[in-house]
Amino acid sequence: GIGENASSSPTFSLEVAHLAKPQVNLGRALVSEERPALTPGSYSFDVSIKDVSYEFQFELHEEDSNLDIQNRLQRLISNANIGLEASVLEDGEGNSALKLESVATGILSDKEMLFEISDEHTSQTRGIVDHLGLDLVSQPPANALFEINGIERTASSNTFTVEKVYEITLNGPSSAPGITTEIGLKNDVDSLSENIHSLAESYNRFLDNTSANSGKHSKSSQ
Repeated sequence: GIGENASSSPTFSLEVAHLAKPQVNLGRALVSEERPALTPGSYSFDVSIKDVSYEFQFELHEEDSNLDIQNRLQRLISNANIGLEASVLEDGEGNSALKLESVATGILSDKEMLFEISDEHTSQTRGIVDHLGLDLVSQPPANALFEINGIERTASSNTFTVEKVYEITLNGPSSAPGITTEIGLKNDVDSLSENIHSLAESYNRFLDNTSANSGKHSKSSQ
């Protein structure tokens, strides 16, 4: 049980400077209903992620607007399940942009970026990467930065294991420098006392609500 291990399990203080971040590419803000100055035809571009390269091909039709292309590529990339999430952002003033975000966070040991997009050596017509700004990095990936017992550490993910005992998930930075969170296990008695106190508070709130509504419903007092 928890009580048996609480006294022997390690405890430590945790201070979080910032979370691990994904890479985000935010494309150019284009007039949504304008037609691009690109020749209709077959276009393609290459996405490199986790040392694997994928080629995406699509047809550009004469009647396609910028928003049509952005929506088409959003579906194409998201449905490919290669570790990228795509979305179309609209500003409410007639402009839109294609946003690409990595599912993974953190920095790979040998690369600054988690994914790269290019149509320099693609098989079909090039030009869509520059037009939409698919290669414009708005947020580079970053490792989580935190201190455990005053010792600085990093992690590529916001969920990690400490001392093979605790699985920690970081939800945000500490409220201020020097503010720490204590990590450890509670004894059975302490844990049981808190649970009983919480149960009593919930039950009292239930009785208060019932009493307040007793005049509205004939059977509520029962």
